[in-house]
Amino acid sequence: MPTRSRRGPTRISPLAPLAVVFLAPLGLPLGATAPPPAGAPGRVWSQALPPAAPQARSLADLTATPEDVATLFLRSVRAIRWSAATQFISDSTLARFHHVVTLLSETDTTGRTLRYLSDADGTPFKDLPTPEVFDRAVGKTIDDMPGLMHSLYDHDDDVIGHVSEGDDRAFVVYRTVERLGGAVPEVRVIETVRSSSGWRVEWSDELDVLETALRGIPRTRRPPAPPRRP
Repeated sequence: MPTRSRRGPTRISPLAPLAVVFLAPLGLPLGATAPPPAGAPGRVWSQALPPAAPQARSLADLTATPEDVATLFLRSVRAIRWSAATQFISDSTLARFHHVVTLLSETDTTGRTLRYLSDADGTPFKDLPTPEVFDRAVGKTIDDMPGLMHSLYDHDDDVIGHVSEGDDRAFVVYRTVERLGGAVPEVRVIETVRSSSGWRVEWSDELDVLETALRGIPRTRRPPAPPRRP
């Protein structure tokens, strides 16, 4: 049975900010507001913030459990923030997407596919880190598919718990529903793996959709050269 938190399911808002991306640089806890300029009239602003802002948590702390990484991953996907999502995806899965982009570019003899997906020609592309390739390729593909983007964004998610498979793999169960009238809730699973710096997402329905969209982009091939006349 899934392991449930005593606090119940974690409800994920698609507009909720990612603490690791947005709040840490500001030094503010979730829900806090910045004080007004010095000398501003009105209420006592010192009561709006805690006496001292807590130190920013490390990525390992933020992804200490399978539920934590699943929550942050889903938030980044719903917010269409692919650079943020790469922080929560396993290295092997990022490498898989890098391999897909490489295969697509190799089948296009004009080089247009590679320039389209990576904004780079063949030489710098080889030097791009796998998270950057994921961010560029997925971002470009989704930007040109507004219907798919909407289907990824327009969801409410509740992380329920996880089922462990050994010490280093767990399957997170979550409930998702499209924010459309009459939409039927679905129960889905995110596969997660333990890394040296917390848990990471190995696969999910969302990643499967992204890979399918990436493989479906149109590719151009030059016609074969005409045979030489004897």
